Amino acid sequence: MRRSARARIVAFVAGLLVVATPFAQAPQPSARSTVVLSDLHMGPGRTPSGDWHPYEDFRWSSDLTDFLDAVHADGRGAVNLVLNGDTLELLQGIESDCDVTVDAGCTEAQALARLERVVTAHGVELKALAAFARSGANRVVIVPGDHDAALLFPAVGRRLLTALGAPSARVTVATQGHWVSTDGRLVAEHGHQIGSNAHRFDNWPSPFVTHAGARRLVRPWGEQVVQGLYNRFETRYPIVDNVAQSGAGLKHTLAADPAVDINDAAPGLLRYFLLLMSWQQFRMELDGGEVQPPRWNLVDTRAQGATFLVSALPDDDPFKKAAAKALADGRLAEVMAGLSDEEVTAICDYRAAVRRARRRFEPVVSQFAPRGPVVSECPRTSDTRGAAFDYFWQSRDRMFGRHVEAVAAQLPNKRMPAVLVHGHTHLPDRTQSYANMISGGLLTIPMEGFSPVRGALTPVVINGGAWQRTITPVQLGRLQAERGLGYDELLRALQPEDLAPCYSFVHIPPYTDTPSPSVRYWRQTAGGGWSAAPECGR
Repeated sequence: MRRSARARIVAFVAGLLVVATPFAQAPQPSARSTVVLSDLHMGPGRTPSGDWHPYEDFRWSSDLTDFLDAVHADGRGAVNLVLNGDTLELLQGIESDCDVTVDAGCTEAQALARLERVVTAHGVELKALAAFARSGANRVVIVPGDHDAALLFPAVGRRLLTALGAPSARVTVATQGHWVSTDGRLVAEHGHQIGSNAHRFDNWPSPFVTHAGARRLVRPWGEQVVQGLYNRFETRYPIVDNVAQSGAGLKHTLAADPAVDINDAAPGLLRYFLLLMSWQQFRMELDGGEVQPPRWNLVDTRAQGATFLVSALPDDDPFKKAAAKALADGRLAEVMAGLSDEEVTAICDYRAAVRRARRRFEPVVSQFAPRGPVVSECPRTSDTRGAAFDYFWQSRDRMFGRHVEAVAAQLPNKRMPAVLVHGHTHLPDRTQSYANMISGGLLTIPMEGFSPVRGALTPVVINGGAWQRTITPVQLGRLQAERGLGYDELLRALQPEDLAPCYSFVHIPPYTDTPSPSVRYWRQTAGGGWSAAPECGR
């Protein structure tokens, strides 16, 4: 490793060691800290009978109030609180209140009516946010996500600010689609606009289309494929969208209820699932660039036809059976033909990473058990075979690298930000250990997030997960084994309240040089109290 890289790592480690409290107290009393949380999904609240509506995921008003008090105290009243998308559930309605078409959703008036229900249902939470914004020198920024993109309708955004009732300088809706710190070093966005995400809007932050003479929200192809299923399943399986990462719960509910006919939807669902790549689940080493990425033989890969799509799923994937049936029925050829070379390469990279994780029994993975059927690799080109070509994150690096460059081009100073925080997937980044040789000695460095530039410590891309109670598929499998239930019985029985009282977020303490973001967890202790910690402890 080059001397300059070693020096940067030593400086970075020195910064990590200065941690006095769970939030890492400010080195300067006047500096600001930043707290980023996403995916609260405040929805319709309770039914007329007083029970929680099955669509309501945010049932934790007192937990949020205590969290905001702790953030205010720790940040000494000088905190940027960034609500990083999907704070409100404005996509999922409880009645036919939006006359949607395939491509178009709510009008501004219809979205405003949905917001009114959310405002009524979550007055306690909005009051707590307003009190936080009024305290000290705190500020609150609400970044729209794919589920609350309706906030970009002017009337909807204004109504939310009115409901909060805080001074206009203290609470804002990020109508540019993302938040940027005053020094340009920090950027936060929801994440649905990164790469070829299924929930991406083409004209963000103007996600609108004119249909039948009215301005409406666009419905991305991912919404078209899955939202109807979520609406259908959540009344029976209330935690279907509490499974991290986003989309994983849908796989399990489809497997739990084989009577559901998804023949027509199977091709779109397979494409959706294959392109949901939770890169952060894998263990990685900071190798200084010695290990190179392989090149996949795309001619041979495409020659497999639609079989390639099914073989990309491990045999224990809950959607494997449905995918195999769609293949046998001849329904996948169009999906395969529609994949770009870049998407095929990304799928090949991802399945190679899955193969390596399972061959090494790596315990870090959280979306599939580390022990299980090993998925096969795509064919490599002859000159990139062997262990020297086992870096499988090139697609991830390319996707995020391009995105960070595009973000930088939009910033006033055109400079690359030091940190990009995103959410959307509901799966937070985890602390990973990187072993490096520094001055001849072995040092293990805990790092969070990653840099899409190999060998560099910035920019850092980090996922804060969801400020929600969630469960991973691996944890769900363990719970099923403990209770001795089938998936249908288990998923019908579980309520969001049964999940661990632990909420993830990104904390960036005040800095004078390089920001040091970390994923933290607001969790309930065994004694019933609450504290911020580096892990859930589950």
